Amino acid sequence: MSPSIAPPRLTIPISAKAHDVARKFASEQIDAHKGKRVYLNTLAVWAVHRYLKWLYIESDLKRSNSWNAVLRALFDVADLVLPDLGRLECRPVLPGEKTIALPLQSSPDRIGYVPVQFGKQLNEVELLGFASVAEVTEQQEVLTLGTLRSLDTLLEHLSELEAAAKAPQSLQLPQSVSPVHLSDWLKRNFEAGWQAVEELFGERSPSFAFRRAAIQRVKRIELEKPKEKTTATTEIQEPPTALALVVTISPETENQFGIHLQVYSSGEPAELPPHLQLKVLTAAGEVFREVTAGATDTFLQYEFTAQLAEEFQVELAWQDIHVTESFVV
Repeated sequence: MSPSIAPPRLTIPISAKAHDVARKFASEQIDAHKGKRVYLNTLAVWAVHRYLKWLYIESDLKRSNSWNAVLRALFDVADLVLPDLGRLECRPVLPGEKTIALPLQSSPDRIGYVPVQFGKQLNEVELLGFASVAEVTEQQEVLTLGTLRSLDTLLEHLSELEAAAKAPQSLQLPQSVSPVHLSDWLKRNFEAGWQAVEELFGERSPSFAFRRAAIQRVKRIELEKPKEKTTATTEIQEPPTALALVVTISPETENQFGIHLQVYSSGEPAELPPHLQLKVLTAAGEVFREVTAGATDTFLQYEFTAQLAEEFQVELAWQDIHVTESFVV
C-alpha cells in the first residue's frame, strides 16, 4: 500500500494543565534553547496521550523517557509508552518545517512516529499522521512529512500489536521471578530488597566514583548451605555467607545504559569466599561473562552496556550454591 498523499489531520486542544507541566519541565533545563525543546516535546507527547485517551487506548506518561527528569535533561526525548505494546515518538513540527529529525538512538520497542504540528499559538496542535518503524531505515536521519500515513494506520498497527501480545502464553517461556526494572531506578522507583549502599554498609561503605546521573542500589544476599547430618538425629547448619550485590545504572544515550556490577562481603571477614563466581547470563541463560574471586579478593566487578528493554541475569555461585537475580533495562 502506498502512503496517503494527504492524510487527514486531527486537532487537539492543549489544556492549561499541560502547559503547567511543560513549563515545569522546561524550567529544569540548563539554557533557554534546551528549555524550549523540552517544552514543545512535552506538549507533543501530552497531545498524543490525550488523543489515545479519547480512543480508550492506554498510555503511560510516567514510564515514558520524556517524563524522566534525568533522560529529559540529557537527551532529546519525546516518547510515549503504550504498556505491553511499545513507544511512540511524538515529534514537534514548527511552522514551515517539511521534515522531522529522527532520534539517533535505536529502540527495540519503538512503534513508530507521530509528528505534531505547532502553530503560532500553543492552544492547540495537529496530529499530522503516522509512520511505522518498518518504513524508516536505520541510516535515515529525517522523516519527510509528505510520506506520512493516516492516523487510521496507527490504530490498525496498534490493533496488530495488541493481538500479538495476546498470543497463547504456552508459546512463551515461563518466568519464575519478576525481573528488576533498572530503568525505573532513574525515576527513583526501587523494588523491595534494594537499598542505598550507605544503609547496608554504614561507615564501612565502599568508595564509588560515578557520573552524576548514575543510580546505585545494593541487595544483601545470603549463600546458605543445606544442613549436614552428623548422626541419625543430629544436624549441623553452617552460618550463611553474607554478600552484597551492588548494581549501578547510568544513561549513555537515550536507549543505551552502562551497567556496573560489584560483589562485596557484607559481614566478616572482608575477603570474599575463594572461588566465588560472578556470572552475567543472557536472557536465554547462556553465560556471557564470568569472574572468579581469588584467595584474598575483597570484591568482584564487571561493567558492560545494555540496550533499553534488554534482559539479563546475574548469578552468584559458590561450591554447590547458586543465587540468580533477573534484570531488564
